[in-house]
Amino acid sequence: MIHDNCSLVQCIIDQAVIDLLPDNVLLEIFYFYKDDNISGIGLTWSWGTLIHVCRRWRYIVFGSPLRLNLRLACSSRTPTRRLLDIWPPFPISIFSLIDRMADEECLENVMATLECRDRISFIYIRYDIGGSASEKSIAAMHKPFPLLTECRLISTSKSVSIPVLPETFLGGSAPLLVMFELRGIPFPTFPNFVLSSTRIQYLSLDDIPDSGYISPEVMATCLTALPNLRHLSIGFRSPLPRPVQIKPPPLTRAVLPALTRLSFEGVSEYFEDFIARIYAPQSYSLTLTFFMDLVFDVPRLHNFINRTERDNEARMELTSQEIKVVLGSRSQFMLGIKCERLDWQLSSMTQIFSQQLALLSHVEHFEIREPDYSLHRIGWEDDPDMDPSQWLELFRLLIAVQSLYVSERLVHRVAAALKELTRDVAMEVLPALRILSLEGLGLQPSSESVQGAIKSFVTTRQLTNNPVTISWEPIPRLDVHNRG
Repeated sequence: MIHDNCSLVQCIIDQAVIDLLPDNVLLEIFYFYKDDNISGIGLTWSWGTLIHVCRRWRYIVFGSPLRLNLRLACSSRTPTRRLLDIWPPFPISIFSLIDRMADEECLENVMATLECRDRISFIYIRYDIGGSASEKSIAAMHKPFPLLTECRLISTSKSVSIPVLPETFLGGSAPLLVMFELRGIPFPTFPNFVLSSTRIQYLSLDDIPDSGYISPEVMATCLTALPNLRHLSIGFRSPLPRPVQIKPPPLTRAVLPALTRLSFEGVSEYFEDFIARIYAPQSYSLTLTFFMDLVFDVPRLHNFINRTERDNEARMELTSQEIKVVLGSRSQFMLGIKCERLDWQLSSMTQIFSQQLALLSHVEHFEIREPDYSLHRIGWEDDPDMDPSQWLELFRLLIAVQSLYVSERLVHRVAAALKELTRDVAMEVLPALRILSLEGLGLQPSSESVQGAIKSFVTTRQLTNNPVTISWEPIPRLDVHNRG
């Protein structure tokens, strides 16, 4: 009871101190409170908590709507028509999900919110179904939205057919738009749209269906209208269509002066043709995912990534769906290849890096692993057709690697490859290697054969006066309470 009384007294004292603060100081406190309660572009903060404390706080908050970035957050469950009669005319942010659970009332709420286009500053709509629901909502966005700064339309299912966005989308222009994201939604007339939306800084056109295809030449040309573009993401749903042939680079290229991050997913020919047509002078991060192909020819990639920041670390991650290599602790460069066979994964990655030797020439620590909590931990583990020598072809490129780490499920494959080394070629593969770290070897069913292979490798390196130290790494314990 004494403790409760002390807490009550302290609460009264704290309230009295706060009441002594002038309005401008409280406003600054609210401003910093806003920054601590918002975590991303387009998100609103819980200013409603403040206005219910007292009348004075309500006056201060409502008196500074621009500084405090006051917006009304409307979802498909928000009774928009009634809500707008209660609150002041603040800008509106739409966060809606249109799925099988969305009834007529939910769709009506979305449509009612979209009718307030003169007040809407942010749109996020995710489509889990197609049909009339998606058609109606997209049709409601054919008129101008003069205050819109961020627009994100996402289709999460490849089996869902979303209508093609017409030329009249957003009235054909969005002059204040800063962030624009489409995922799985075709917009073939985007090059015309972007000419009057020149403030865009964050542009993401991902999972583009065939019906929304834009050629690399047109894509590069239209981006010249975006001098403030910082982050660009382009991704296609399928390997087709692709350019009929890669054309010679143009005499003048599109300059993207502010670009600091580029992501691409598609065929390598498209990427090569695209980067031949743009020039980005700043240092940036680059994320590439190529569809599987028999031959990769990416000679222009080297010049384009010279401005990426790199260090001496790299890791290779393998799943049953994709292989990727990440350079640098800050992931400034990532190259992935979508493929379901391990031998094709390795041969493709080796083929590309053979053309770009400089990318790996500085790497001193290299990791080969599966991603943590991978959902694709099955598929190629017991592939009997895997040729161990394909690992050696990759290892020939790692000329500066001093430390190599291999995760548990890949140890037996790497060991089988290293066993193939003879004294004559031992120093052509991982010539600078000093430490080989192998995870969980003792727990593998084939641990004796693996240990024999590793012992043979160690002996071979000793004969060449370049010894290697073996480190048996324990398998990290996973905290089940922190998963996912």
